[in-house]
Amino acid sequence: MEIKWLIDFLVLSSDRNFRVAAQQRNVSQPAFSRRIKALEAWIGASLIDRSGQPSQLTEAGKLFLPIAQEIVDLAETGKEQILRQVLEENQKIHFSTLGTLSHIFIPAWLKSLQPFIETTRFVVKTEYGTITDFITALEENCVDFFISYIDPKTGLLSDAPIFASLKLGEETLVPVASPNSDGTSRWWLPDRPQGPIPCLHTLSDGSPWPIKNHMEKTYSDLSFKSVYDSSIGTTLKEMAIEGFGLAWLPHTLVKDDLASGQLVRAAEPADDIIVDIKIYRCLSYKEPRVEKFWQALLKIETASSATP
Repeated sequence: MEIKWLIDFLVLSSDRNFRVAAQQRNVSQPAFSRRIKALEAWIGASLIDRSGQPSQLTEAGKLFLPIAQEIVDLAETGKEQILRQVLEENQKIHFSTLGTLSHIFIPAWLKSLQPFIETTRFVVKTEYGTITDFITALEENCVDFFISYIDPKTGLLSDAPIFASLKLGEETLVPVASPNSDGTSRWWLPDRPQGPIPCLHTLSDGSPWPIKNHMEKTYSDLSFKSVYDSSIGTTLKEMAIEGFGLAWLPHTLVKDDLASGQLVRAAEPADDIIVDIKIYRCLSYKEPRVEKFWQALLKIETASSATP
């Protein structure tokens, strides 16, 4: 059974004339008649009394009429709902980023974009574990954009011609730890502490936090052991406050804790890591909503560069 057969039947039940109904349905009268017969064959009963003019509904036709109308109405309603949902989903911009950036950067940044973009629907994914996972999601179009902290001295391992990037801002990653009873840092890196120093990051090439290269160059004679890891800075901060280890955390996130003394610096400001906040896209993905969003970012960057 096809929905168009039901619509044919509803039109015919209203017009009571095969020729007029066929014209309304934009088909030839023979084709229209065949479709009505096909519906009757599917029902297993004659629906139209063709013995006179205008044609009349049979008793079976009268019984089936409200059922046909209900089926058509349900089909149209379902179609509209699905199309609306698909349209809304297609209008969303999908980002992947660190949990920390989703908390302390993304909301205000998106708000600042409102005068320049049309979409107001966003999805932010933070569930990827390694930098490779983030890049793979971008390459496979699981997300439209990837936003991350990037050490400008080393760049991103996966920087390649297939990606384009824009700098959105800067952040300072500060080495912090919980204080001793006298207010000094539990671990003070310039003193070159003996023994492994517990670190609240995964010190591997796959870590999305851009600290491994800095630690290897600045503290090559120190030993660190990873005791906890999370892409969510608020979690790392609480673990540091509880004394579980040392962490390089965004100054935006820990400035109040430094002021209150819940956290203290574990090294001089010269050892801070100045990182870029960058957004990446995959150039092979040409979806119009992605391209439109990217062009808006480019215009904003051009306007910012032109401002004295």
